[in-house]
Amino acid sequence: MKAIGICGTGGLDVLVSTNVPIPRPAPTDLLIRVQAISVNPVEAKIRAGKWAGGTLPSGSILGFDAAGIVDSIGSEVPPGLFQVGDGVWLLGSTLPSHSNAEYMVSDYRVVSRKPKSLTFEDAAAFPLVGLTAWELLVDQMKVGEVPGAVLIINGAGGVGSVATQIARHVLGVSTVIATASRTASINHTKKLGATHIISHREPLKPQIDALSLGIPIQYIVILTTTTKTVLDEAIDIVAPWGKIGLAVQGPPGCYEGLGAGQKKGISIHWGFVFTKMILQWKVETQGQILSKLADLVDKGAVQSITTQKLDLTLDGLRQAHALMESGQTIGKVVLRVPEQDAFQ
Repeated sequence: MKAIGICGTGGLDVLVSTNVPIPRPAPTDLLIRVQAISVNPVEAKIRAGKWAGGTLPSGSILGFDAAGIVDSIGSEVPPGLFQVGDGVWLLGSTLPSHSNAEYMVSDYRVVSRKPKSLTFEDAAAFPLVGLTAWELLVDQMKVGEVPGAVLIINGAGGVGSVATQIARHVLGVSTVIATASRTASINHTKKLGATHIISHREPLKPQIDALSLGIPIQYIVILTTTTKTVLDEAIDIVAPWGKIGLAVQGPPGCYEGLGAGQKKGISIHWGFVFTKMILQWKVETQGQILSKLADLVDKGAVQSITTQKLDLTLDGLRQAHALMESGQTIGKVVLRVPEQDAFQ
């Protein structure tokens, strides 16, 4: 099958077209014909050799998010759960899940039928960021159990685009503050349900004080490359017994100030979407979450976060990686499998 892999680590030129055997599904796997993928910042870090998880060998196929069509079903997949021809979306069950290829395999427990109302391209935008947002806000931080406002730092990114919608439209939080600084990112976060916008380029507390909310900031979700300044501000802003969620690995030394949160009794929650995959713990819940998200999308509670579409060609994937490294993306960039020159 055709695929795009890496011939080492480095710049965009290490992404290369290749031909590899179609993967053989295990008894609990689905074989999926990929129709679209999306790209996340972690993939650019892996390609560049800057990933905290280590360096992948030459010849590796990258990719996580995918939407596609079930091609075959393993013998131990529960009967009736999936049918050949089903449209599905998934993050995958390996690290990475090798979605930058014509076919990929995945444990059936982390796969769900995609929303009927979304194209394959728009569906491919969701799995990694949707799972990250849901697990962090709903399962770990339990946003909404204690009344108060939510502050999302980097509301226009992929995870922020879903987290804003979950907080506002699923969990029913009445005050959702998002940070954004450019006109396009401000408009994007407003469209998704943020009730207030502040700039992450300016000190946060004076901007929040100026809003005169009358309610505490009970939850803060940090979705940007964590710095000591951001954490210091979050600890200062969050209410006593409040919660701070982190979903991006920060540079060395940036967590040294966490002890300052002891006086307030705050709790810290580390959002890492690969925990269940790596530790083989509660794996099935990721497929269940994707199924819930599909239902919410079809009901209109959660809307598409796609902002740019490219073809899944070598040039298209290189362009997507460059966009990830620019730090200027809004929502998600997706790549569709074209009828001609796919993966070439």
